[in-house]
Amino acid sequence: MNVAVAFNQLVDQVQRMGRYLGTRWNSAADRIALALERFDAACDLERVQERIKLVRGAGVSGYRGAAPLDAPLSEIVCGVADPPSPPDRATLIAADGSQIYPDPHAPALYYLINTGVFTYYHGEPRLPNQQSAPQLYYKQSEIEDQDGRTINNQTVNARRTVEEMKRLAERAAELATDSTAYRPLIALHDGGLLKFFGASEIAGAKQLEADYFKALRSLAESRAVLAGYPGAQRASYVIALLHLLSLAPEQVNDANLKTNGDLEGLSDARFYAEILLPGQRSALMAQNSPQNLEYKKREPAFEIAFFYLNVAEEGEAPRIARVDVPMWVAREASAVDALHALLLQQCAIQGRKRYPYALTRADELAVVSGHERAQVDQLIRIAMLENGLTPEESEKLQTKGLARGKRRQHRIKR
Repeated sequence: MNVAVAFNQLVDQVQRMGRYLGTRWNSAADRIALALERFDAACDLERVQERIKLVRGAGVSGYRGAAPLDAPLSEIVCGVADPPSPPDRATLIAADGSQIYPDPHAPALYYLINTGVFTYYHGEPRLPNQQSAPQLYYKQSEIEDQDGRTINNQTVNARRTVEEMKRLAERAAELATDSTAYRPLIALHDGGLLKFFGASEIAGAKQLEADYFKALRSLAESRAVLAGYPGAQRASYVIALLHLLSLAPEQVNDANLKTNGDLEGLSDARFYAEILLPGQRSALMAQNSPQNLEYKKREPAFEIAFFYLNVAEEGEAPRIARVDVPMWVAREASAVDALHALLLQQCAIQGRKRYPYALTRADELAVVSGHERAQVDQLIRIAMLENGLTPEESEKLQTKGLARGKRRQHRIKR
């Protein structure tokens, strides 16, 4: 089959997709206008909090919306005319991870987690500190679950997440006693801070959860300003709250909160693109969910709050980021202001990319390229040969290698 012909079949489909997305974007205008109207009316914090109490008291399980903390939902902080001033000096730590998943067709069964930790000294003429920590897992107890099955990718992802947070906590603990490391001590995690380890497909979930909270506790003891920085996300926590506020008390039930009603399909990022000017942030809020409640029950300081931030510069299109912070950070106004200012400065370093510089560098330290994976596999083959073992790939993998090699035209012999 001619590959080019098969690819051409996608052209019409891609064009239809573009028209669909354009129509969807334009149709959101009415919903945005309605959301803005409700948002402007949400200046009565007492009424908003009463409605949140109603949801919680009624045992409504379907509400996953925002719950403002001490400021009205419509509060906007630090506009262009009065941007936050970063501290003269600060230390930023960023952690990210990458992995090689277990491959049942490889010569040996293993997985690898590589964690990158990047330390940036703001306001100091010091070179950044770079650390990369690869860890190979190959023991039967590490690569199999309790039923003897090879662990799945979800388990490896969960273990990588915990490893990232552990490395972040270890580095923060080191710097907490370092007189040359200036405060505030900002600790950046690539992703949200609310983690769910209770899924049935994750092996060793209870231990992972315990290790994650242990790392959080260590970060709190180091007085680190911890922040999670999710990537592209379609969260609608604030939209869900605006929908809740539109309901009469007797309408607050699971059936009416399964969707966002007449605001369904609208994301927080799309909404805040209409509100936040470059450099502005939203009010602090918490996510109303059973998971976050469990965090709070474990320790009040562990409850996760968040705010939205427009990291674009003046004259650019809005670029809305969500920033997660634990309650020990959210309750300290100066810490939130410093985080706000330093994130804007970090994104400015990246230019058009508009992503925190320290997190980008941590990702570069963590990523495992295809070439590096091949090197790991080669090292494993050599080690197996040195120990009297013959590394052989599965027949399926060998067949794939032949199929993906240089293609030759089939000729019938005459």
